Amino acid sequence: MKLKKVLAAMLAATMVMSSAMTVCAGYYDSSSSSSSSESTTTAPADVHEVNAPITVAGTVVKTSVAGAYAAKSVQGTAVITPLAEVKASLGLTGTQQPAITIYDTDPNKSSKAIACVNAAAEVLGAEVLTSLNIDLGAKEDGKWVTLADGSVALSAGLPKGADPAKTYSAICVQPGGVVTILEDQDTNPLTVTFEVKAGIGTYAIVAK
Repeated sequence: MKLKKVLAAMLAATMVMSSAMTVCAGYYDSSSSSSSSESTTTAPADVHEVNAPITVAGTVVKTSVAGAYAAKSVQGTAVITPLAEVKASLGLTGTQQPAITIYDTDPNKSSKAIACVNAAAEVLGAEVLTSLNIDLGAKEDGKWVTLADGSVALSAGLPKGADPAKTYSAICVQPGGVVTILEDQDTNPLTVTFEVKAGIGTYAIVAK
């Protein structure tokens, strides 16, 4: 509990805007979350190709990145950054194609990441609705390529029962304990759109 209070004080002193970052020391490392290179259970219906139509909060959106969109706690997810911009942002070359996996966070397997999320949410005075594990990388010759630079915009339908009158944002926790608060990039009260960074991370959707 004492460590949590120290962490909360540190977060309060550093997290002001969406660009603010801090380190959730000792809480999260690369072993806290499953990588896309490991086997994850996805139904055939969850796997989508480039420009596949996905329903996000009742609206059909074409996602620009192929991958496994397996999160069930939100009402659909889709990458809305145009494909050409995605490739440029991620620095892809040759036959490399962007790829993504999105699934609900298992709190038992990602307990350190969830601890970071909860501490950040407490500082913000926000309620955590759900959290997603997202890995943004690339595929080349059928193999997963781990990336470290670049980002895309992801639109997610709010969980069922979420109050559309509230303000939504996302808390991103990356390996090493880096915590970033991501503001909503759209004006649709039924969705939240936020930046997803290259590599793996836990993204919690929070409400105020």
